[in-house]
Amino acid sequence: MKKIAIKLYMMMIQILGFVFGRFPVQQKVVMLISFSENPTAVLREMDKLHFTPETIVFYDPRMNVDGMSRNFMRSLPKTKANLIRLMFHLSTAKVVVTDNYFAELAGVKWRENMTCVQIWHANGALKKFGWEDKAAQKRSESDKKRFQAVYQTFSKVLVGSDEMGDIFKRSFLLDDARLLKLGVPRTDYYFDEATLALNKQIGLEKYGINGKKVLLYAPTFRDEALSETKLALDIAAMKQALGEEYKLLLKVHPSMVSDLEKTQDDFCVYADKETEIEALLPMTDVLITDYSSIPFEFSFFEKPMIFFAYDLEEYDGNRGLADHYLETIPGPLCKTTAEVIEAVQNPAVDLEQIRAFGAKWNKYSDGESSKRFVDFLQVELDRE
Repeated sequence: MKKIAIKLYMMMIQILGFVFGRFPVQQKVVMLISFSENPTAVLREMDKLHFTPETIVFYDPRMNVDGMSRNFMRSLPKTKANLIRLMFHLSTAKVVVTDNYFAELAGVKWRENMTCVQIWHANGALKKFGWEDKAAQKRSESDKKRFQAVYQTFSKVLVGSDEMGDIFKRSFLLDDARLLKLGVPRTDYYFDEATLALNKQIGLEKYGINGKKVLLYAPTFRDEALSETKLALDIAAMKQALGEEYKLLLKVHPSMVSDLEKTQDDFCVYADKETEIEALLPMTDVLITDYSSIPFEFSFFEKPMIFFAYDLEEYDGNRGLADHYLETIPGPLCKTTAEVIEAVQNPAVDLEQIRAFGAKWNKYSDGESSKRFVDFLQVELDRE
């Protein structure tokens, strides 16, 4: 039944794309997004530079878009009710900006004077995606054909490092000419000392963290557990061992359908899953994660990281981890809560390793990435 539904949906967007592809291309920017950080940074810079073309943003309804609004833009949730509007604007936009895989892109009749730029939602990768995702290789031929049809719509892919560029080339089967080496807009935030200090203070007050160090546990999602949020970390054991000196802040991945059940506790505090991770990092003393892209951003702070990869072999077998994962991560690998506690209590922090990791993966991200990207948008919009 699911395959039939997908086939019918693809037929529908192909028909809409064919119809709207006969309409003239308009001087507008359309964003199709699933995460807020990069689009918000771009829109903020557009406003700052007074580059305000007609801009329509279609967003995942699960997103928190409170800070995204600008006077020159319209925003609509990406829902079935808005499918016709979505396909019309995608099919008639001079520039389309997207940050994920969206099947609707494959239904657009792309013309020579149109540009589709992939800005992705992470500036590094510890897990595989696209054609490198092991799960994708097990999909049907029709699914694979659909995946590649979407990947081929990317005129350019924005990158923050040569390493990430190589991953995109393998994941989307692209050549070097399609890489846009301008840096990642969301990383400009980490060069704004005043905003970082303000967000740190706001976070400490919001979560009632007084005089203690902050452990942030932010795991990535598991495909088989998207609808049910569970923790592998033993919170009670963490509290008993670390409660005198630390508070534990929990943040689940925004793709999770359900949030964590929240209980009052003087050790463990919860961040809503809609909370942007960038708001939490300034007050974090130690990051605990797994295969998430958060370490690439947290490296700007040059603070300790712990990698709680309790299901390392299983995850690598099902999804696929980045090549040389164990050599890449800038911190200890732990498979049990006891090992995490040991790593917190007896840190073996190699700041040079963390700095090298950050420099490698954030090569083109220097605080001016948003400006360079907006300059690129302006050139593309003016191009004949």
